[in-house]
Amino acid sequence: MTLARILLRSTLRSRTNHYTSTARPLLVRCSSSQFHSSAFLEKASIVEWGYGSKEMNIFESDSVIPQGLNKTQIAAGASHRLIALSGINESGVLGEGMNHSGQLGNGTRGDTSTFSAIDTSGMDVLAVACGREHSMVLMRPEDEEAFYLSETLGNEEGSVETAPAVPPKAGVSKTLLFGFGNSMYGQLGLGGSKDTLAKELAGQQVAGFVFEPSPTAIELPDPEENVVQVQCGLDHTILRTDQGNLYSMGWGADGQLGLGPESSSDRAVPTLIERLSWKGRGKELGHVKEISSSTDFTLALLENHQLWIWGNAEYGQCMVNKKIDRILEPMHIPHPIPSSETIASVAAGGTFGLLLTQSGKVYTCGYGALGLGRDKNQILMPEQIVGLEGVRKIVASTDYAAAITDKGDLYTWGTDGRTGRLGHGDFENCFEPRRVKMPQEKDGHKVIVYDVALGQDGALAIVETK
Repeated sequence: MTLARILLRSTLRSRTNHYTSTARPLLVRCSSSQFHSSAFLEKASIVEWGYGSKEMNIFESDSVIPQGLNKTQIAAGASHRLIALSGINESGVLGEGMNHSGQLGNGTRGDTSTFSAIDTSGMDVLAVACGREHSMVLMRPEDEEAFYLSETLGNEEGSVETAPAVPPKAGVSKTLLFGFGNSMYGQLGLGGSKDTLAKELAGQQVAGFVFEPSPTAIELPDPEENVVQVQCGLDHTILRTDQGNLYSMGWGADGQLGLGPESSSDRAVPTLIERLSWKGRGKELGHVKEISSSTDFTLALLENHQLWIWGNAEYGQCMVNKKIDRILEPMHIPHPIPSSETIASVAAGGTFGLLLTQSGKVYTCGYGALGLGRDKNQILMPEQIVGLEGVRKIVASTDYAAAITDKGDLYTWGTDGRTGRLGHGDFENCFEPRRVKMPQEKDGHKVIVYDVALGQDGALAIVETK
C-alpha cells in the first residue's frame, strides 16, 4: 500500500466569524488503499466488520503498530472510519466510507469505497475521533522548533503568515487539533453553523448547509492550552485540556454541551464547561481523568474516581435510580456500584452507560440490549455483566458495546440492525457478551485485540497474530 503524499501546512488560525473565512486548511489528495479479503496475516493488522455485511475484512500494512508511542489510531462514525498510521514507511490519516459532508477530510464531498489519505509527515497523530458526520484529528509536531519557525517565517510559496503560531512554553508539548466534515450545529468549533450562515435561495435567506471537507485548525480560547483528549458525540464534540478544563461545541438541545441550567443552545466555538473546569468551578473538585461521549450524553471520570454525567438521561443511564429528561450541567453521580469497587474507566452509549472497575469487572445501566440477558433491558442502577472478567477496556456506541480482556479477547453485545456491526457473522441481536472471532484465528494461532472503535454501522479493531 502506498499513500499519496501531500504537504502538511497546518493553520493555527480558526474560522472565527463565518464559514467563508480565509483560514488555510491542510492540503489533501486522494489515494487508493483499501481493505483486503480475510486472508491469514501473521502480523499486526486492522480488522473491519459491519456496514451491512456478515463478513470481516483485513487492512494490510506494515505500518500498523498495535501499541507504544506511535501506535495506530482508529475511529468510526455513522458510516465512515479513520485510520492513522505512524510507521516508518507510511504515515497519514486514511479515511473511507460516506463523505457527503467532507467527513473523510480529502477535500471532496464524494463517497469512496477506497481509502483517501491526509499526509501527516512531521506530525505524531495522538488521536482520531468520529461523530455522525464529522471528524477530529489530534496531533503534535515531531520537531516543534522547526515547525514553529516555518510557521513564523512563511509558507511554501514564500508569503508571510499574518498570524504566526504561538510556540509552546519550555517543556510543554504543543498539540494541534483539526476538524473536518459536517458543522451544521457548530460541532467542528470553527465558528460556523446553520444559525450563523445563510445562502440565497429564490431571493430569500435560508439556513445554509455547513461543511468543511479539508482538515482545518481549531483554536481554544486560551492558545497556551493543549487538547489531550477529544470525544465526538453524534453532532457535538467535547475536549479535555492539559490545564484541567473541558470545552464543548455543537448540538446542545439535550444538554450534551453541559453549559448550565439555562443553556441548551448550539455552540459553534469551543465553550468552557464551567462546572468541571479549573477555570470555572471545577478546581474544587479535581482534574478530570477521562471523558466518554458517543451519542448525546457524556460521562466524566475524575482522578479521584468521582463520576459525573450530563446530556440525555431519559433512559435511566444517569445511574441515580430514576430517569431524567435532560441534564444541562454536569451532575455528580454518587458511587453507584459496590463500595469495594473503584471505577477505572467509563463508556457512554446512546441509551446506556458502562463502568469498568480496577478489578476488571463491567457494570451497565440504562436501556437496550445491556448484556444482562434477553429479559433485562431496562435498569436504573448499574448491574454487573456476569461473564465479563479481567476486562481492561470498554467502548460504547449508540446501540451496542464492546469489552477487551487482559488476554486480548474481544466481546460485543447489543442490537445489530442488520449491519453486522457486532462481528458475530450474522445480523442477530446479542443480549449477553459474545466473543468476536477474528479471521486470523487459524492453525492454532492466537489473535490479540489491542483496540476497538465502534461506529453506528460498523467497527474496527487493531489486532496482532501470535
